[in-house]
Amino acid sequence: MANRRRSEHRVKRTAEHRAKWARERQALVGKLITQAGWVGALVKEHIRGSQYLIRLADGREVYASHKKQRQANGTFTEVGWKIWEDR
Repeated sequence: MANRRRSEHRVKRTAEHRAKWARERQALVGKLITQAGWVGALVKEHIRGSQYLIRLADGREVYASHKKQRQANGTFTEVGWKIWEDR
């Protein structure tokens, strides 16, 4: 019963929502990251979900995740990035 109640309050994800979010993720590819500690890093590739391949300013390539937090100026590259941890 508890599962049913939770799902009743959930917002349904439409095909339009999913397409919009996919476009937002793909739009990050080729962008420079301006987050403190990441300045000069380049988003090389979207892998899956929130996971991306990043080229750091020193040339190393790392996997990173991004938690979407839109800034007042409309960009996604200023905050939310962290190195991907295998668990």
